[in-house]
Amino acid sequence: MTPIYLQRGALHSALGPDLRTASRALQQGSRPVPSSFELHELQQPRAYLRVSGSQESLDQRFDRLILETLEQDTSDLHDCLLIIASTSLDINDLETLAATQGGFQAEHSTSLDLLAAALQQRWSFADAFTLNTACTSAANALLYGARMLAAGLYRRVLVLAFETPSAIAQQGFGALDLTSPSGDYRPFHPQRDGLVLGEAYAAALLSPAPGDAPLAKLLGGFSACDTSNLTTTREDGSHIDWVMREALRSAGIGADEIELVKLHGTATGANDRAESNGVRLLFADRLPRLCVLKPWLGHSLGACGLSETLLLMNNLACLPGLDYAGEAILPLASEATGMAADGLLLANFFGFGGNNASLVLQGCPGGER
Repeated sequence: MTPIYLQRGALHSALGPDLRTASRALQQGSRPVPSSFELHELQQPRAYLRVSGSQESLDQRFDRLILETLEQDTSDLHDCLLIIASTSLDINDLETLAATQGGFQAEHSTSLDLLAAALQQRWSFADAFTLNTACTSAANALLYGARMLAAGLYRRVLVLAFETPSAIAQQGFGALDLTSPSGDYRPFHPQRDGLVLGEAYAAALLSPAPGDAPLAKLLGGFSACDTSNLTTTREDGSHIDWVMREALRSAGIGADEIELVKLHGTATGANDRAESNGVRLLFADRLPRLCVLKPWLGHSLGACGLSETLLLMNNLACLPGLDYAGEAILPLASEATGMAADGLLLANFFGFGGNNASLVLQGCPGGER
């Protein structure tokens, strides 16, 4: 795969109103204070990590993300493709409309491309696509954007990923018994009790040239669906192992060259078992450093492929440890750890429905840290 650069990025998350603030909080080990929602069937509370402060509309949020990412250079976007990645898409707007009109009507439903078409027209992007592959949505958007750039179809790609606090997602994950009753988000802990959902909005500009101070270089990646099950992937880790190997092969990188693996780490039983088995199959007894980021961002579903990648690449020198690392089923770090600014790493994103994706990334020493 032709290397593609992540030029700049913007992140609005529960960890902070921008990428710089979120990075400081991560380096200090500070976790956001969760709000809560009630599971209707059980009448029990569940933690949720919201973006605090601003009462912006979704359109206002998108416009601010685009301005932050393009750094006000928005005069000519005729060569720039827009890819919107999300699992929530327009669901939040539909829920609001249904609430104000006393119920959902068939005519309320809109095309999933409506958001992309509106943004394309407002900003004059060359074209606009939407992508919804569950938790791999944004990771796949990065891969597809990189391939289109490598093919010379566009000169730039703007990936915009978001996840709103949708009642459908909250109640759906709760009904599947996947949300944490304790609110203590502990991926790979033997007594983990589920995930904590999180709201996030992220954007990144991709290009074939490095520019002045790129955040990262995307060297390769791979995505595939495990069709052995309708909802999840093989717990023996074989499919995840294969996806990671194919990602490395696409980048021309050996497993022994990887310094760090950013784990997907949802803290759900089947997913954590599958990923831990896959990692051990690939690396055997020579495990690189491992990290998880969802305890700080929540599981931002379709946005996690970009929100976690931006936070990761902006903090390679100092990634926080976990206070339960000594009990984890994988050798996670208990103290803050870091890696070389130009080090090689693997970032995993595994989705509901068995879509699995891995990205091979390299830090850029001249980029923002």
